[in-house]
Amino acid sequence: MTPQRISPAGQAAPAPAGWRWLRTGVLVWLVVLPCALLVAGIWLVTLQRIAAEREQAVAAALKANGNLAIAFEQQVFRTLKAAEQVATFVREQYQRRGAAIDLGQWVARGVIRESMFTIVSVVDASGAIAASSRKIAEPVNYADRAFFRAQQGGREDVLFVSEPVLGRVSGRWRVPMSLRITRADGGFGGVVVLSVDPAHFTDFYREADLGARGLLELSGLDGVVRGRKIGAADSFGAQVHGLAWPAAAGPVTEGGRVDDGAALDGVERVMSYRAVTGYPLVVSVGTALDDVLAPVRQRRTVYLAMTAGGTAVVALLAALLVAALLRRQAAAAALGTSEALFRATFDQAAVGIVHVAPDGRILRANGKFCGLLGYGADELAQRSVFDLAGSDEGRGSAREFLARALRHQADDFALEMEKTYQRKDGTLLWVNEALGVVRGQRGQARLVVAVLQDITERKELEERLSHAALHDALTGLANRVMFQDRLHRALESARRRDWQVGVLYLDLDGFKEVNDTLGHAAGDALLQQVARRLEDCVRAEDTVARFGGDEFAVVLTAVREAQDCERVARKLVHMLAQPYGLQGEEARISASVGLALYPAHGADMDTLIMQADNAMYAAKRQGRNGYCWAPASGAGQQDFSPAI
Repeated sequence: MTPQRISPAGQAAPAPAGWRWLRTGVLVWLVVLPCALLVAGIWLVTLQRIAAEREQAVAAALKANGNLAIAFEQQVFRTLKAAEQVATFVREQYQRRGAAIDLGQWVARGVIRESMFTIVSVVDASGAIAASSRKIAEPVNYADRAFFRAQQGGREDVLFVSEPVLGRVSGRWRVPMSLRITRADGGFGGVVVLSVDPAHFTDFYREADLGARGLLELSGLDGVVRGRKIGAADSFGAQVHGLAWPAAAGPVTEGGRVDDGAALDGVERVMSYRAVTGYPLVVSVGTALDDVLAPVRQRRTVYLAMTAGGTAVVALLAALLVAALLRRQAAAAALGTSEALFRATFDQAAVGIVHVAPDGRILRANGKFCGLLGYGADELAQRSVFDLAGSDEGRGSAREFLARALRHQADDFALEMEKTYQRKDGTLLWVNEALGVVRGQRGQARLVVAVLQDITERKELEERLSHAALHDALTGLANRVMFQDRLHRALESARRRDWQVGVLYLDLDGFKEVNDTLGHAAGDALLQQVARRLEDCVRAEDTVARFGGDEFAVVLTAVREAQDCERVARKLVHMLAQPYGLQGEEARISASVGLALYPAHGADMDTLIMQADNAMYAAKRQGRNGYCWAPASGAGQQDFSPAI
């Protein structure tokens, strides 16, 4: 209660001037202090938003680079498999014909068609060149080369990928890859060696959008770089230091982190790495951190400008309120200014803003929101946010999202999620939506403010990258990664439910002759027709995959008895043996199929695939155009069933 002075007449007299100034000072502080707290809260939210967007950008870059690492690993894997196929073919011919083979003629006639291998040579047990696709002017010995010593000291039939060396025949830096030649008595008979330009491994850079300072690298677990590309610059042979995967604890599989670049070129990068399946190699994909954060920094400038503007607005409102205490006549003018400023901010915002009643009705929407959805303001006023969800599932999610926002009582609480709206034309709009609740003096929810940012293009890009990483580009079938995932899931389900799972591994007979006669375009068309026939032979829940070249595999889930696998195999062999129309000509091929059944032929994925693969080769040896079972434990000769 304000102190008063009583006059002699008994009437209240005006309070002394000191009391009036004290009361005014208290009221001013009651205005200034909340405004200061509000400004501090705005800056705190802004800085938290900037930090969150930075983390989200890095996480998105890690995910995108992880997908690119999968694609890069698949490309390297295909290259190495192609090298194994060429080396295996040359080894077989050398063991059959000896040094009389003419590799140069084979390359010229297209028998060896892989242009990536610059030189293909056969080196005998002493290290001397026995045959080569390149004319040798003077004797050359490779007994001291790593690719020769590695195969000389080992007995495994695996492709060895050497570190880059200066070629003694080509005079250029190359990555040699060797395959052991074993004599009939089991002794060392030499190697087949193929040379590849280190830059070939990083050609994938042209397909990936990594920016001018991006990094693409193939390195070995021995720490030596086989091929590295940074921007337009190629390099190789260096030791790997400081990048993502050498710092990983335990066996190298896949992962990523932000690398400071101190051990390389000083450029910070978001790095993802992945081990190459079946080889002691690691692929790494990196994007410059500055490029990743460029959009975030642009938005940060906008956020800081908006926050500074908001701070100025709050300061202005505080000044207006103080002025209102001192000059009541200025209250109406200050209120008008504030309202005009709000309208300008609301209507001209670069993001969609909509005011929603607690029951979901749309109260007000700015022009950006109307443009995103394709509705006019009058049309939106007759709808709720649930109507814009499109499906029953979407409406349920929208109701739950709104209910979660209304349950929280904190004034500064904001809820954010990625969701879809259905535009007026029926298409889907992906948005990042943040909800804030405006409450009355008693805490009751008056309205909900939703802020929307269009992320449709990013979602579509993520979907395309995900599909490319799991499917074969030529046939559209599942690739090896997706096949292994489906087989792993089928085996887990079979263990729980005591089911059987069938694995069929098949290779086309006569495909090479079609390729050589009609060309690669016809061969590709033939593979696409084969893929469609394979899909027609199995159920929707089964999986057909292409492993590369003319090799395919099938997972049969929930197999009741072994005869079911045989029926599918007979159907596959019969369908694939039917004529194909290629470039106006009729072509015929057949298929050799290997069958393995869980749990009879193996309890894990790798064993089943190996058993089916071995059975397929047994089918080829026994006449082709048929199928062959993998041998059960302790069995001898495998049963072969030719096509009828």
